[in-house]
Amino acid sequence: MKIVFPVLSLEMGGGARFIYHLANALVDKGHDVEVVMPDKGLQVWPLRAKLKRVKELTPASIPSADFILPNFYLTVKPAFESQKGRVVRLSLGYEPLWVPESEIAKQTYLIGAPIMSISQWHRQLILQETGLQSTVISGGVDFSTFHPYPKTSKQTGYKNIFYIMRDPISGYTWKGGAEFLKAVTRLKDQVNFDLTVSIPENAQFKSPVPCNVKTSNTDQELAHLYAEADLFVYTSYFEAFGLPPLEAMASGTAVVTTDCGGNRDYVQNGENCLSVPPSDIDQLSSAIYYLLTEDTERQRIAASGHSFAQAWTWERTANQVEAFLLSLK
Repeated sequence: MKIVFPVLSLEMGGGARFIYHLANALVDKGHDVEVVMPDKGLQVWPLRAKLKRVKELTPASIPSADFILPNFYLTVKPAFESQKGRVVRLSLGYEPLWVPESEIAKQTYLIGAPIMSISQWHRQLILQETGLQSTVISGGVDFSTFHPYPKTSKQTGYKNIFYIMRDPISGYTWKGGAEFLKAVTRLKDQVNFDLTVSIPENAQFKSPVPCNVKTSNTDQELAHLYAEADLFVYTSYFEAFGLPPLEAMASGTAVVTTDCGGNRDYVQNGENCLSVPPSDIDQLSSAIYYLLTEDTERQRIAASGHSFAQAWTWERTANQVEAFLLSLK
């Protein structure tokens, strides 16, 4: 099949990473995959799919294809108006929850195109807000990159917490960064730990506790940060899926995560992670403290998460997409 992904950019962020992993996995299955992106869009990761640069996304700039998969509300209109292939709305997050043009974003779900969602929670949200059914495809992990490495705590003697701090000024107000900082501030006088923070937007960051600020511009850099940590913490209020906790599990690292919706498809509280309510600083602090201080439990949860994650491959995701697209022909 010829499959086209019109995108605005492939910068840092879960949505862009989902696209590039999915596009590459579909190429590996033998499909003709092309990503169309404006000249000003950034490409952070390597693509095995073809990349077509255009001045801007317009109906004329969209190549002909069997299927066109717009994944963000601003890419739906040029894809639909191009009439150059069957449009399937790939939703990587229900945009009316956070974009300023919420009603315009909602209308992009009401064009009559089939919809792919990325978790059962996400499917239910789209149904609730639009009355439309969607087909769930799952996220995955690249196990050639995300796998265990030696823990830095074996050399330092201090357990290491890893956190990805998204920049609120860039619009990431639902990621729970403020709650995380409050939790670790509480814990700094109760238990010794090292803190490593990655900021994808390279924003200025002031931590109330000592921390190592790292860059993670490639999957390889991110994989090392996950794997070298003893504990990964994730604090989003809502997510359509949420790749980081699953990637941390694959990296052999124990996870504390909020119950943010889309991760319910793979989160098993007390088995492969500890899950706490969003914005609940008391429970978040307690969960972090527990896994920092209970070595046997932390190692058990890390091992369980690593084993569980093995089934969540991008090949599996590509198989799900392929099967759904073929059902539409």
